[in-house]
Amino acid sequence: MKPNQNQESKTCPGDSSTSAIMRKKNIATRIIGICILLLGCMPILAQSQEQADLLKRAYDKHSKSLLNKFFNNWSKEISSNENDAPNKWVAEAHKVFVAFYQPLQPEKIGCRGEDNIELYKESSYLIVQDTLKDIYIADSIPLTQDELEVFYVNSIKQQYPDSSKQIGYERIIRRDKLQGKLYPIFDISNDFRPYIGIPTKRVDSNISFRPPVSFPKKKIVYLTKGYKQLLNNFLGNEHVELGKESIMQAAHSKGESEKRMKFINKAVKIIYGHWGGYWQYETYPQAYNIILDSNLRHAVVHFRHGYGGGYAVLKKQNNQWGIISAELTWIE
Repeated sequence: MKPNQNQESKTCPGDSSTSAIMRKKNIATRIIGICILLLGCMPILAQSQEQADLLKRAYDKHSKSLLNKFFNNWSKEISSNENDAPNKWVAEAHKVFVAFYQPLQPEKIGCRGEDNIELYKESSYLIVQDTLKDIYIADSIPLTQDELEVFYVNSIKQQYPDSSKQIGYERIIRRDKLQGKLYPIFDISNDFRPYIGIPTKRVDSNISFRPPVSFPKKKIVYLTKGYKQLLNNFLGNEHVELGKESIMQAAHSKGESEKRMKFINKAVKIIYGHWGGYWQYETYPQAYNIILDSNLRHAVVHFRHGYGGGYAVLKKQNNQWGIISAELTWIE
């Protein structure tokens, strides 16, 4: 006999109570998880507050020894994460950065002048970036003037076949070559030149990135989000706005913020942001992307140095990376 399809399905009396028990268990599990997470965060928050209090106490007492203690604690707390690289590209980018990062020899990346060379000479500590925005790969990276000329002329021919523009742009490329002004421009660039950039593929982004750099008589601290916020809170944001004093004047700190900046500068050099409303903490140069060729033989680092920046080209020889050329290409 077939069951009546219109007959209401019967529910086992224990079903509702079982569901209620399961819901309560799930809620309890979530509460326990949240409690464990909060308990895990408490030591970090406590340590952060201790460091903030230590920095304030150092300032109030005009104490260089307490200021050094603050930075020494920071240096011990946050270390390199090179061994935690999630893939070969990030691992190689760490090695590239170690060769590239020369804050005490800025002339190696095109930063000349006494002010640049002496910038970090008296600093006991160096503030190194904690993240890298992007890593890209390119099938190959043309580097010499001849290689760049061939690549850019071919790209113009593809972009403007049978066009009078092709002849004009080729003339520009050859003129730049004669002046030694051709340099690697990638498809991710904001450069306004008429020819197609070297094609790239992004392989990683927003990377936790703390390369193992070291320098004699200098200690390294990595600028995590937590420490950036701590410094922001300590320094405040009193400043003279961009262009207020003269048309070419950058924004700069004033009042209590300026006093606190000068105190921090007894240990490490920091500057106020050019456009206003922010601080620039990193000991420059700061890399914002690294481009590797697919064979991991050449790399290009795009970087900031103070209120300007540019690119550096590196080559790997005998398993060691080294800078072969660099140039400043922009300024704020």
